[in-house]
Amino acid sequence: MFSLGEAVAVGLLLELLLAGIVITEFTLATRAYKTSRSRGADGQEALNQALSTVLPAPVAKAMGMEFGLFRALWRWIRRKPDAPEGHQILTYGSEIKPIMWAMVFLVPLEILAVEFLVPWSVVRIILLALSIYGTLWVLGFIAALSVRPHSVGDGKMVLRFAHFVQIAIPLDLVESVRTTRHSGYRRAVQINDGILAMPIGDSTTLSVKLREPYSVAPKPGKPFQEVREVRFAADNTREAVRILTANIVAD
Repeated sequence: MFSLGEAVAVGLLLELLLAGIVITEFTLATRAYKTSRSRGADGQEALNQALSTVLPAPVAKAMGMEFGLFRALWRWIRRKPDAPEGHQILTYGSEIKPIMWAMVFLVPLEILAVEFLVPWSVVRIILLALSIYGTLWVLGFIAALSVRPHSVGDGKMVLRFAHFVQIAIPLDLVESVRTTRHSGYRRAVQINDGILAMPIGDSTTLSVKLREPYSVAPKPGKPFQEVREVRFAADNTREAVRILTANIVAD
């Protein structure tokens, strides 16, 4: 049997070991974040790299997505886009934002229905907490669509889907840019027959053809695939064509 003093000593030792592990992990994550930023990564990329340094890949990916939503929400409140300095911005997402806002405005009705229909107070509290978190999640997604736009600059075209995906294409590989709508896509990012598609909803509105194949990973951790055409969506297609064409000529 341990005496009280021995039990306290063991408890303190375990607390010190745990604190040491936490401090070490935090130091490694901070170092990885700063290193990524110094190499030109944006805040979300650096955050993902920091988390993957200290956590198993599935956990790091899940936490990166969650933290990314609240990070985007914070930048949205401060009206601070998360785009490289000096880049020209191409917004997207206007087609799906009304649906997302409708989901937000329906939450009070959901809470009211739960209040009247669910007789158990504990269940009501749990459902209320889930509703509030779900609302913050949707607002974070709207924010991510707004503060993480496509951008053009520094010799590359950076395409994004909120904070989930970011793909850069060198402008010196671009052969042509034109406005054209393609529909029927079911995933936010997909590569088929050498065509990279990043739709909003199920459609893309712009087509960029490349002079030669270029290897991209559709998502972090996925294998690289060669593409010869890039299709994506932008709110103002005419302005997007103008910006891309001007940067291609400049390069």
